[in-house]
Amino acid sequence: DRLIIGLPSGKKQVTFTVPVYRVSCNDCASHCREELPFCPKWARHTNAVARLVIDLRREMCIKAVAAFIGLDWRTVKEIEKHQLEIKYKRIRLKDVRVIGIDEIYIGKVYKTIVRDLESGAVLFVGKGKGGDALAPFARKLRSSKCKIKVVAMDMSNGYSAWVKNNLKTANIVFDHFHIIQLMNKKLDKLRRETMNELEEEEKKKLKRKRFLYLKGEEGLTSEEKSELDALKEIFEDLSTAHAMKEGLRSIYRTAESEADAKLLFEGWIESAKETGIACLNTMANTIRRHLNGILGYWKFNQITSASMEGFNNKIRWLIGQAFGFHDQEYFRLKIFDLPDCSTVKKI
Repeated sequence: DRLIIGLPSGKKQVTFTVPVYRVSCNDCASHCREELPFCPKWARHTNAVARLVIDLRREMCIKAVAAFIGLDWRTVKEIEKHQLEIKYKRIRLKDVRVIGIDEIYIGKVYKTIVRDLESGAVLFVGKGKGGDALAPFARKLRSSKCKIKVVAMDMSNGYSAWVKNNLKTANIVFDHFHIIQLMNKKLDKLRRETMNELEEEEKKKLKRKRFLYLKGEEGLTSEEKSELDALKEIFEDLSTAHAMKEGLRSIYRTAESEADAKLLFEGWIESAKETGIACLNTMANTIRRHLNGILGYWKFNQITSASMEGFNNKIRWLIGQAFGFHDQEYFRLKIFDLPDCSTVKKI
């Protein structure tokens, strides 16, 4: 006899006992157990319970669903995992034209995420980062025969090399957020180097002033502007680097076309080299090497991978909701399902 869990009746849990027969074959003498048509294979709950679990998981956590129905939490997780495996067994790639690639660092490991930037769907979740992590995705692309036109990403050499090798006709667009972020890192590095050359008393003037330099000028209060102006008079190189950073930001605000942007970037590169500041010279060389991809922002209607950064925050929210994941395959499937999930708390 097998004890089967059925749909609850109100707040009451319902179970019933079903006799299950062992069947033997007269020809080969093998044995098997009778399958119950109203239960998943080898399960001790009905198909209706499995459907209820899927419905409730949209609104309730695993623990709450398990307590309500009378199942073990692991069973609830396996029911949802099985449903996600069926749902995302095959990802349609044929009509994909614009994708974004980004990595996220989770619990000492990296995961590479590929999304359709037009529909928002997750197309691939890979282990690690760089071109090696995208090898399985390359095989799927070849079999799907899709024609990807644009790939948005940060200035990772691994990803750009992978695109050049596997998507020869695709255009790379380097996200402007990452370019400004890289410039901010160069500026902050210069601030720290400047501090290291100062006496202890002088260091205090630059301590805890990081965000004064990194914050956009339009976002500074009048008090912060006065403080920053005072620092500019003392530290000339930092003042120059800050002005160059704001000049780089202004290109994205003022350039109306690819041609305008190209002229402005070339002017910025020359100005950066003339300063003689090492970090600005390095930044100028980086922009020159990646200029075609940077100009793709204007060429392809100001496309950006900013939604990839937002999606990474959504993955972190998912991890926080579950207090981490021990089952990595279940975690991977939940990432595929994230675009359909709302992270806004309902009132």
